[in-house]
Amino acid sequence: MTTPFKPWRETLVQVLATVMIPVTVAGTGLYYTRWQQNLNDLKTMIDLVSDQNAEKRKYGVAMFEYLLKNDKVPVEFVAAQLAYANSSSDRELLPLMEQALIKASAESAKVADTYRLALERMPSRVFVYAMDEGQRACVRQLLGKAAAADRSSLVIPGYSRATWAGAGHELRFFRPTDAARGADIAKIFTNVGLPVTLKDVSADAAMAAKVRPNTFELWLGAAGLPASCAG
Repeated sequence: MTTPFKPWRETLVQVLATVMIPVTVAGTGLYYTRWQQNLNDLKTMIDLVSDQNAEKRKYGVAMFEYLLKNDKVPVEFVAAQLAYANSSSDRELLPLMEQALIKASAESAKVADTYRLALERMPSRVFVYAMDEGQRACVRQLLGKAAAADRSSLVIPGYSRATWAGAGHELRFFRPTDAARGADIAKIFTNVGLPVTLKDVSADAAMAAKVRPNTFELWLGAAGLPASCAG
């Protein structure tokens, strides 16, 4: 009874195969075309960012922001671009790239995660606020005694003079995701003789939004300095 329908089933299979094969080929071709285009876009962006012309570098940063917003920049590329900008002689390049990342992060949680992961691969930034020159010199001296791996994991962008009411020394972090890294940094200072208290200030959303991930502040209070800093 089912024999008369067999040719129809075979015909249907053949028709589907005839239709699906070119569709599959076209889909595969479209995938690789987009993949190649993404690579070309990344290459163009990198070429612009590293160009000797300052205006072209700005176009590169704008393209970097565009690609970020369209989910076309893997975390490895973000980390590499930040590392390049950090070592560039153009001191405006890193702030411009960070602004692009912050803007893109505000529109995409995925970009925010990519930004955070990229920065975690870079040395942590610790801004030092000292009450006097003696405290500042002490921090420099103590960091010189830290293990090589610990020293390479930190960068001190600057020292500022500031007086505040704190009795002890505080290491402040601005984002909840930086808590664990903050504990590691506090341990580095403690190991070289400067006990610090880790303070979470991430509840201040307005402040956190202005500070990039993996950034900390060391506030030196009125507590005494290690004896190793004397003289």
